[in-house]
Amino acid sequence: MKNTIADFRDLSRDRGIEARRRQVRLAPTWLLTNEMGVDGDIAEAITPTDWSMVVFDVPSDRVKSAELLLYVHDDQSTKVRPMHIDVNGRRFRHRQKREKMLTGGWDRMRLPASCLQRGRNEIVFSDHGTLHVDPGPGGASFRSFDAGRSWHSGSFGADADIQGDYLVRLRLKGFAPAGQITSSVIDLADPDGKGVIAPAAGYRGLRLDVEAQEPRGTAVELEVRSGSTPGFDPRHWTPFARGVRQGSSGRFVQWRATLSTRSADATPELTAVTVHAKVPAVVSNGLTLRELEQPAFIRSSYPFTYLEPHPRVTRLVKQYQLESVIAAGETELEQLALLRDWVHSQWLGWQSSKYPYTPPWDPLEILETTKGNWGYGMCTHYGATFAGCAAALGFVSRVVVIDHHCLAEVWSEELQKWILEDAGPTRQFDATYEVDGVPINALELHQYLAAGQAKGVMANKLPDVKVERMKEYVDSFCRFAIPLRNDHLLFAEPAELRHGNRHYHWDGYLWWSDQVDPRYPEYTLQTTRAGDFYWSVNQTRIYLTAGAGEDELEVQFATVTPNLSHFLVQIDGGEWRDGQSPLQWLLQPGDNELAVRSVNVFGRSGRVARARVCRTE
Repeated sequence: MKNTIADFRDLSRDRGIEARRRQVRLAPTWLLTNEMGVDGDIAEAITPTDWSMVVFDVPSDRVKSAELLLYVHDDQSTKVRPMHIDVNGRRFRHRQKREKMLTGGWDRMRLPASCLQRGRNEIVFSDHGTLHVDPGPGGASFRSFDAGRSWHSGSFGADADIQGDYLVRLRLKGFAPAGQITSSVIDLADPDGKGVIAPAAGYRGLRLDVEAQEPRGTAVELEVRSGSTPGFDPRHWTPFARGVRQGSSGRFVQWRATLSTRSADATPELTAVTVHAKVPAVVSNGLTLRELEQPAFIRSSYPFTYLEPHPRVTRLVKQYQLESVIAAGETELEQLALLRDWVHSQWLGWQSSKYPYTPPWDPLEILETTKGNWGYGMCTHYGATFAGCAAALGFVSRVVVIDHHCLAEVWSEELQKWILEDAGPTRQFDATYEVDGVPINALELHQYLAAGQAKGVMANKLPDVKVERMKEYVDSFCRFAIPLRNDHLLFAEPAELRHGNRHYHWDGYLWWSDQVDPRYPEYTLQTTRAGDFYWSVNQTRIYLTAGAGEDELEVQFATVTPNLSHFLVQIDGGEWRDGQSPLQWLLQPGDNELAVRSVNVFGRSGRVARARVCRTE
């Protein structure tokens, strides 16, 4: 068996990697930050005597250039009088320009590489301007009240007693110090994914060949692990280990490569990885695989935390009778539309003058706070309430942040894709978005916008089935992001508190970027890989292995079902029954058909996978 991977674009990787068709290298840019940007409401004025300093530790030599990023919200005072910025003693004068700030409230300034050094870098802000403080442990930001003669940490705020760090970030242009890319699980018996009846044992002689270039000061380190189950299970897999493994191995293999450099102007390059193994031939025993219908799994590079059953989940569903809300829907899309319309009708948005309190993304608190039209109740809360209610009903959903708007996406079993659901606040937002009658997701809308085809995007007002052209906020899809969890009903931390009231400055969102060097440089987590946003959900794959007898197969299931409860199995069109992996499938003469689907803990079933095997006497 020989399996060569030379197209790396769909493989999972971290932010330190740039993956092309025939090349993996370190990303050409990376971000340094000392804070998470949970809160940006504490403003610190810079004066001729009150100065600010931020320290960054740069781990690489020969950075090509840098961009200094300052969260200033809407302050533009340096247009009148410049801010002085000293980088390791080298002075710059800086004036804000609105066009450089784009839309996120972040001011930006280019820095030449010559003013930075490996190790500690001190950036001092003086004379004029404003910075904002994110409360927290702090340690990299300092305040001076005597024009830089002495410096204090933990001395922020009106009473100079708050710990924290300034919302100041540094994007370096140059190759990242390290990055990691990981292969999908490789089936040694079926590396091309065509479907086989695999031998039960005897996988030996595993070897990896690597094609790579490693300039001086760079390295590519390869690790591999193997196991007997189609998904990683530490009880049945070896741990990752360096180099190659000789001798016996399991049927399934996965490798990962770590690229590293000591200099920002040099990167290693990985161009191919080939897996070799000795795979025994299968003795057919009169068995012929006629059909194996199953999807290819797409997995995100970033773990996602899903809402799990909890008394608060039960309370939300029962207190607001959510099952009754969607009961009239005959299809999944109709049920989701009914839920979205219900969320939209629960309160009148933007009541900040009446009750200036921004609740967290907990649907129960939002629904309680907004009774009587109290609280902000802005688009962020409509999106969070829809996503939370949908998750409580067993749908897979999440909040989607776009530019100056917020909505939700949900996995559609009917369409086998993620789709947008926009619950509010104003009437034009109570809709799903579609092109040619098919609901779309945020990436698709972003791509239509980038291609100048946004006029073809329609807003469907289901359940009223009123379709009209999307007129408002189309341009807001210039950028979009997701939090990497949907359990806001149970956990407020990490807190997206007040986000949307001003700007989304929290650094825990995953942002889409059209290029590896992002247009919006102020966020750590950015990806160009569609699968990091749009992974597979509720799908199952079937793996067949020759059994002990001529009329028997061992069947293993792999699934990407969040909150998996169990599998349902159907044999030869009979009743659906509970099944476990591995399953022993006894075959009758002639055609035999097996179907399997997953069921989550909320009772919702996933896509059906099928196998058909013919047994001859």
